[in-house]
Amino acid sequence: MTASFARTLSTLALVCLPAVAAAQGNASVAEGLFREGKDLMQKGDYAAACPKLAESQRLDPSPGTLLNLASCQEKQGKIASAWATYLAAGRLARTQNRTNIVEEAKQRAAELEPNVSYLKIVLAERVAGIQVKIDDVTLESAVLDSKVPVDPGARTVSIGAPGHKTVEMKVTIGAEHDSQTLNVPRLEKGEPSEVKPGPKPTPDHPEPGPKTPEAAASGPPVLAYVVGGVGVVALGVGTAFAFMAKGAYGDAEDKCPSKSNCSSDAISLRDKAETRANIANVGIGLGLVGVGVGAVLLLTHSPPAKEKPPATGFKSIRVSPFAGRDAAGLSLSGVTF
Repeated sequence: MTASFARTLSTLALVCLPAVAAAQGNASVAEGLFREGKDLMQKGDYAAACPKLAESQRLDPSPGTLLNLASCQEKQGKIASAWATYLAAGRLARTQNRTNIVEEAKQRAAELEPNVSYLKIVLAERVAGIQVKIDDVTLESAVLDSKVPVDPGARTVSIGAPGHKTVEMKVTIGAEHDSQTLNVPRLEKGEPSEVKPGPKPTPDHPEPGPKTPEAAASGPPVLAYVVGGVGVVALGVGTAFAFMAKGAYGDAEDKCPSKSNCSSDAISLRDKAETRANIANVGIGLGLVGVGVGAVLLLTHSPPAKEKPPATGFKSIRVSPFAGRDAAGLSLSGVTF
């Protein structure tokens, strides 16, 4: 088991390197999309700018990016989306103690709120498993009989349920401060979806049966490998984000050494640094726990009674993160007996 264990640890240690590269790649792509989105906003091309800002936020979350995305949505006339995005920016900034962004997001959301339009969907009769869709967004049945913030324009509402036909209705929402009620008739009964039986077992593909106790006991401790592998990846990602946070802090200091009356670019850089630092702290903490638990599970795994225990093995394992100029990962060492 010793050789297999060593090979597994070596493989898991290498997993962090692609994770580090992926994290760095996401951040660089997000920065490029953010700058391109801001340039498009300055040119007035909001339809092209908003998706780029949204994708930048998905790859590298930042309250500064959310502020710019909300501003883009507002200029597009998507009042409800902009209002919700401002609120999201404030919540994210609050977790990072970015009080300046919290106040700005709160103020902009408050200015927009009186102009938000709402749609209320009223169903004549509720049935089990009801599902509501507004355009391409699927909502829970709790939205029924409630005022839902929606963007202006033509909206398509679909209501369906298992064993019933889907009803599709159109409604046009006014530009500002509109309130509409959509009355949906009783859903008609329809043929429920038919569940097709699986393929029957054949001599070439017999039906699988339960593992015998001997087979289950002789298998590798898969859980230990999985937990340890996740821990290694988390450590690698946490280390990568720590380096990226340090770099972003340095760039922010260069753009605004006084830390007051800073430009939007300096604020965005500082936001990204805070976000990356938080991710680094969480990643490294979870990584250390995962690797430790995986090692304990692996070392305490007992071989089947009919097998002889291995002559040699790892008595203790030391897992230490390392970082160099061009690489980051884990140092793994053990004491044999």
